[in-house]
Formats: sequence, structure tokens, C-alpha cells
Amino acid sequence: MKTQLLVMIAMGLSACGAGYGNAGYGAANSETSAPGPGPETLTVKNFLNWCSVEINGGTPSTGATLTVSVSRGSAVTLVATPADSSFEIGPNPWFGVDQNSGAAASGTDVGSGTSETSTAVVTINQTGAPQCVSVCCQEPGNGPIPCPATDPCRQGGQ
Repeated sequence: MKTQLLVMIAMGLSACGAGYGNAGYGAANSETSAPGPGPETLTVKNFLNWCSVEINGGTPSTGATLTVSVSRGSAVTLVATPADSSFEIGPNPWFGVDQNSGAAASGTDVGSGTSETSTAVVTINQTGAPQCVSVCCQEPGNGPIPCPATDPCRQGGQ
């Protein structure tokens, strides 16, 4: 009888171990918070197609919206160059990258004029939620059509 009671207590204790009954008490859920291979979605909005954007060394694109699958927790390197000689890298072409706190960010610029590049990094979140970054290469003097002053990713629900 004592042996059966000890076995029942041991079985009960093992059922209360890690991973059982923790939901709702603030315990981390490894399926949604742990880094993993993804794929997660990163969207890059390219204002009026004025930049040529390269993502993690891939083929540059002048598309208005670029979408790429990336690993959760990874750092993604973005490089923008003016799409043609009508545009240039402005002082703060990036939104949504690691270099800012919600405001526009400068990135790391190399060169000048139409051959200038701007490099920024975005760390992909651990939650699995899609992320968005925006970039704008500007017309000289930022006009007559200026680059956005607010984050395009925060407008329209993205």
C-alpha cells in the first residue's frame, strides 16, 4: 500500500513539472517566444521606387514593396542606392531599423551623389509578427516631392 501511494505521489509530481500548467501565469511559451528558423516576413517599402534596395546581399530591386522571408532573431542588412541620377540619399532615409527609436534614421552612408549608399540593419523580432522597414531616396533638396516625415509602415495598418 505504501509503495502504491509513493508511486502515485511520484506520478503526480512529474505531471506538475516544467511545461505543465504554466499557461496563464506569465511563463514563456517556447512556441512563440524562442528564436527559431522562421520564416518570418520582412517588408521593405521603397518610397516611389526612388531607391535600389539590396537585402542581405541579394539582388538589388527598385520595387515599391519588397518582401523577404528571414529567420526569427536574425539581423538583416539593407543597402539603398539611388535608383538613378535623379535621386540621392538624404540625411535620414530609413524608418523601422535598429538605428532609430521610431524616428527617421541616417544609416551608414558611403560615397556621395548618385553613387552614395546607405546601409542599415534591422533585427527581426522574436514574436513572429511581420516587420516593416521603409526607405526613401530623395530628389535633390528633398523636393518638389519630399520624402515622408513619418514612418510609412505605421500608416495604413502595416
